[in-house]
Amino acid sequence: MTPLMEEILQQPGALANVRKYYASPGAISQKVLKKLGVSRHPTVMFTGMGSSLHAAYPAQAYLTAMGYRALVWETAELVHHHLKILTPDTLLVVVSQSGETAEVVRLLDDLPARINVVAVTNMERSRLAQQAKLMLPMMAGMQAAVSTKTYTCAVAVLMYLAFAIAGEHHRLLSQALNRAVEAEERILDRRDVLIPPTLQFLNRPPYVALMSRGADLASAYQGALMLKEVARLAAEPMSAAQFRHGPIEIVNPAHCYIIFRRYAQPISHGGKTAQLLLRLAEDIRAHHGRVLLLSDRPVENIADMRLIQVDPIRLGLGTLVDVVIIQLLAHDYAMQAGYEPGKFWIAKGVTRRE
Repeated sequence: MTPLMEEILQQPGALANVRKYYASPGAISQKVLKKLGVSRHPTVMFTGMGSSLHAAYPAQAYLTAMGYRALVWETAELVHHHLKILTPDTLLVVVSQSGETAEVVRLLDDLPARINVVAVTNMERSRLAQQAKLMLPMMAGMQAAVSTKTYTCAVAVLMYLAFAIAGEHHRLLSQALNRAVEAEERILDRRDVLIPPTLQFLNRPPYVALMSRGADLASAYQGALMLKEVARLAAEPMSAAQFRHGPIEIVNPAHCYIIFRRYAQPISHGGKTAQLLLRLAEDIRAHHGRVLLLSDRPVENIADMRLIQVDPIRLGLGTLVDVVIIQLLAHDYAMQAGYEPGKFWIAKGVTRRE
């Protein structure tokens, strides 16, 4: 078994540990949040690089649905071009597995002292953890390969933080995470049945587009990153709406289009979003594109499409399940192509150079 597969298989246990820790009283202290200005209804700025950035989309979607101003901003762009957007009323949530990446260190060096920083990191002795006014551990354990556990754990930790900011009890969140853990376990138990025919359907595409809307953009962005890092595929993430504004012109039978279609969103119009995503899948298929559709509801008339029906997960947390499928696909694709899954050829696990 490869190191990457071992870490993929560890995700349900890691996610269960996050739920257990953050469901305990005082895991995220309301007293500390009050000192950080949360009681004044601040602007919440999530920032990170790579999977740390992608993990913030569900929490952002939840907070905006609750009426909060919440943004997701790449750390490199924030520190070099938009730092003045941060004010004393900003709650800056910095997400970094290592807490030591080049962009995060630069941000900490350049950040005005009056900015309140919340750290979400897997390394509790890192520079980020030490400098933050509140440190929230990812609790993912050791990770030797590309981001798997740290991504799913970060998604869950950020959502617990979002619930605490909104002053909501975490009961519904903990229930959703329990269901996600069970869904991940079912996928991993069925991987030998689920993944081989899906790989055959992909058929070594020269280009893959991954698309969704809202909170499920997390799956598109993280899924594309996994396909690039692990399978060495040219994978492009984008919103499904943007795909219609030009990129649809390159629909080709050799390409593959992965669409994440979920009804379970943080806000009420998940059904409308799901209809739009299915319509896009049908339009791509009409122009001879091959669609892999991950849907939490049955779909009729899916000729020339591959459907993987996934468990519905509340609160826009479907990415906790969907990315596991993409991880497995990327892993087995790499094995077939003769790559060592999860091993960086050029980049490193901790990016220390801008």
